[in-house]
Amino acid sequence: MKRMQTSGLRTGLLAVLVAAGLTAFTPAKDLKATEAGMDAPDPLSFKVMRDGSNIGSHSISFEEVGEELHVDIAIDLKVNLAFITVFRYEHRNKEIWRDGRLVSLESRTYDDGDEYFVSARATDEGLLVENKEGSFVAPGDILPTSYWNPATVEQDQLLDTQRGRLLAVSTNPKGLDEVLAAEQRLPAKKFDLNGDLDADLWYAPGGEWMKIAFTARGATIDYVPVGPHQGLVDNQQSSLQ
Repeated sequence: MKRMQTSGLRTGLLAVLVAAGLTAFTPAKDLKATEAGMDAPDPLSFKVMRDGSNIGSHSISFEEVGEELHVDIAIDLKVNLAFITVFRYEHRNKEIWRDGRLVSLESRTYDDGDEYFVSARATDEGLLVENKEGSFVAPGDILPTSYWNPATVEQDQLLDTQRGRLLAVSTNPKGLDEVLAAEQRLPAKKFDLNGDLDADLWYAPGGEWMKIAFTARGATIDYVPVGPHQGLVDNQQSSLQ
């Protein structure tokens, strides 16, 4: 798989029902969840497909801890040829958000023999980022390449959660689309991510990350939402009743 500019699999999924009022993209649930009296976002789970074959999973869980939002991300991928594993990728990332900003990030990645780490924490000067190559200060409002926050598509740079680099990006809205989840097609809005990253992203009307797709080492990598995304199916059915 392509080592992402789409970096490994960093990693690493709004509108169509005009009558239901879902024609505008809704930003992410307020990251200041406790302040706003809101629950943490629902967990997200994906099957990761390579040219139509399931090669692993990507899951994201959220927890309110005091006034913080804690986000845990796990990616496990494996490509087999006959009975031999020819590619393995593992990524663990823990993010802590406060008042809508990333205040801490710790990630560890195994990318088919290469190992990486990223450690970041908020300071008065910005976000201090440490990686295998050294350290630097990123903008305090930088977003990481974990994609669950739909404000990702509004950024011109992102923090690479695998290697701890700043990535220059631009995003083009591609209009209304649908994503297959739980054997149903759900409304979503598609975005084309370009620059240091080259991928397509989809978000649901409520801002939930629904899908990502890109090309890696000549193969098409495609996410299929499963598990907790069932809530999106239920919500769509309710809106149509």
